[in-house]
Amino acid sequence: MRAFIAVDLSEEIRNRIEEVERHFSEFSDAGVRLKLVDPGQVHQTLKFLGNVPEELMESIKRELEAINLAPFDIVLRGAGYFPPNSRQIRIVWIRIADGVKELNALQEQVETRMVALGFPAEKHGFSPHITICRVKWIKSESARRRILQKIAELGDVELGEMRVDTVKLKRSTLTPRGPIYDDIYVKRLDQ
Repeated sequence: MRAFIAVDLSEEIRNRIEEVERHFSEFSDAGVRLKLVDPGQVHQTLKFLGNVPEELMESIKRELEAINLAPFDIVLRGAGYFPPNSRQIRIVWIRIADGVKELNALQEQVETRMVALGFPAEKHGFSPHITICRVKWIKSESARRRILQKIAELGDVELGEMRVDTVKLKRSTLTPRGPIYDDIYVKRLDQ
């Protein structure tokens, strides 16, 4: 089973992400091929597990249950892209502007527990962000400049604040229309 561990976003934040994504839909006929992320599926990944044998699921749940962290708030503000300072634009994202310290602490607990179960450690470190779009290709330099200008215009866009009070183990089923995510286990953060 393909699985990952994540924090889901609130409906209010997802609605705001949908509004931001509309700014990028205009590029579909302008020499840019984009794949917008379904706002209903948007989340903050804490750890991608990959294909997980069924017999490991109970151990993963036990490790998640042992997470000891109080609920906290995050604020989403501003758009950006990966890789930074590059001519290529692969991912357009929304920044986690506040609550980063707490989110990092949560991710570190998840990472440590999953590595102890034998999952590989993250190679590139944790970078809190919400992916809203994947750029497949850009036809021309003028199209690249236009998309960079749009990202810059959204550099301070406010998406809102939300409470992080759960961590979810999710199954990812790949389909031709995009992935489908199902909750396998929900850990409530300690009050």
